Amino acid sequence: MAGGKTMDLNPIYLAVDHFRAGRLEPAAELCRAILNHTPDDTATNHLLGVIYFKQGKTHAARELLMFASTCADATPEIHNNLGAVLNALGDQEGALASFKRAAGYQPGFAAAHNNIAVIQRARGETKEAIDTLRRAVALNPDLAEAKTNLRNVYVDVVPPWHFAMMGDKPRNDAYEAAITRAVAGKRVLDIGTGSGLLSMIAARAGAKSVITCEAVPMIASRAQDIIAANGLSDRITVVGRRSTELAVGVGISERAQVLVTEVFSGELINEGVLGTIEHAHQQLLTPDAIVIPAAASAMGYLIGGPAIEKMLFAGENNGFDLSMFNDFAPPALPVTLEAFPHEVLSADIELLRFDLNAKMFSMGSRPLNIMATQHGVCAGIAQWIKLDLDSSTRYENRPAPGGHGSGHWPQLLYRFPRLIRVKPGDILKVHVRHDRKQISVDLMQ
Repeated sequence: MAGGKTMDLNPIYLAVDHFRAGRLEPAAELCRAILNHTPDDTATNHLLGVIYFKQGKTHAARELLMFASTCADATPEIHNNLGAVLNALGDQEGALASFKRAAGYQPGFAAAHNNIAVIQRARGETKEAIDTLRRAVALNPDLAEAKTNLRNVYVDVVPPWHFAMMGDKPRNDAYEAAITRAVAGKRVLDIGTGSGLLSMIAARAGAKSVITCEAVPMIASRAQDIIAANGLSDRITVVGRRSTELAVGVGISERAQVLVTEVFSGELINEGVLGTIEHAHQQLLTPDAIVIPAAASAMGYLIGGPAIEKMLFAGENNGFDLSMFNDFAPPALPVTLEAFPHEVLSADIELLRFDLNAKMFSMGSRPLNIMATQHGVCAGIAQWIKLDLDSSTRYENRPAPGGHGSGHWPQLLYRFPRLIRVKPGDILKVHVRHDRKQISVDLMQ
């Protein structure tokens, strides 16, 4: 062009410009025109394959990218994009081979490492996925996808409730009060290290030594780092094993004089806490050991209200009767009750209590007569947990009026098979039982 720079009108460059601008169909038309004249062109097969993938034409994309990947001038990007297509089609093995081929041709290709990790995570190879994603981020700190995937795979190892638990100040303060009264000069066993918080509280309170066990290796390793950073490695030993794998001489040199544990759930016992404490009494504790908490209870009250009814029961919706779907309703539902207005229809009642100083916990059950104290329609029983840390300190996550927060544990709703209209003085007969791993509540009328 006279008086200026010559513009390169090569159709492939125009196609790339359209592609980068998001104009996929004009880009595809140019690619198809090129392939009509030069069907073996590697770059055009690659670009059209990527366009088709973005348009959802996955099988057509596979054919184009498979061809491009066999060309002598195939690039790592071609193998990486072929892997993405194969993975979308459910061919994990083929996808992984393509991603590894891309990384092999270009070891610093962070996107290929990120994609390898996606396959590893899908196959349950969590440690390998984390290692691969860390490598991808190190290779390209600006690769947002790798950073997001790394955070997601961390969730597979460290559930988000850890953060709510660490920030639960009433829980932390209750444990600290009981621990401070009990541990001075004593050997402490902490079951369920987590971040190491309770162990560090014990060490700061004057424990002679603290053994803390954590079943998840990554969490155990990070707890060691946290303990070291807080200057307490000389008094706290982290053992990366389940407590039930320990015995005197295996992970612990002497029986502990104090047990501290917080392996409870909102349902109270479904994380295997009873078996864990039995084993501790048998193998890891002195006969007169102090257990913190000393007791744990499932508490409850009768609950009702329109929001709870809609949560637990199907009825008429948009003019249709959906009540037959109630056959599929779960007997219990975890929920943060502060988020839902509801009616409290009885006084608080202790459903089950576990003395954690006991050496054995047999399956058990008990009938309960619960008196209604308000007019309303009862949908079931709201359950929360109460921990008696010792004779002076108690923690519970009873639903807090006004949504002020009741700790990191959710509550549980035990659903009755039907709605029951009640008035003050009415008695509802229920049967509460546990099989050492789960609590059940059955309406008996």
